[in-house]
Amino acid sequence: MQKFLLTICLFILSFVFNQCASSTVGVAASNKPIPNVPYETIKSVDKLFTWYSVDLILISASTSTPPTDQIYEKMLDGETADAIVNIRYYNEKAVFGPIIRHHFGIRGDLIRFSTNQPTNPTGRVKK
Repeated sequence: MQKFLLTICLFILSFVFNQCASSTVGVAASNKPIPNVPYETIKSVDKLFTWYSVDLILISASTSTPPTDQIYEKMLDGETADAIVNIRYYNEKAVFGPIIRHHFGIRGDLIRFSTNQPTNPTGRVKK
């Protein structure tokens, strides 16, 4: 009986303390189509979003997932930027028994379109 209890305890402890991690990365040019107009870079931004989920082998329930549009809006909050360019993102997932921790990190450069009127190659201002 003691060996059976010891075996069960070791199995439960190995399940709880067995950690696994994975990650993915990606690159995007911009969050909006960029017209052929000059722009200036305002600053670089770096944001990290974290959420948790529960995974019980066949049944999985996430507490929340960050929608990409809302992430872009949070990056633009408080700034006078028109778009985000040179977007680099990564998604890390760490498993702690039945609990999964998700990290979604995103970096990019905030830009503002120039207010100058675009000129054609002859130097004349377009009307």
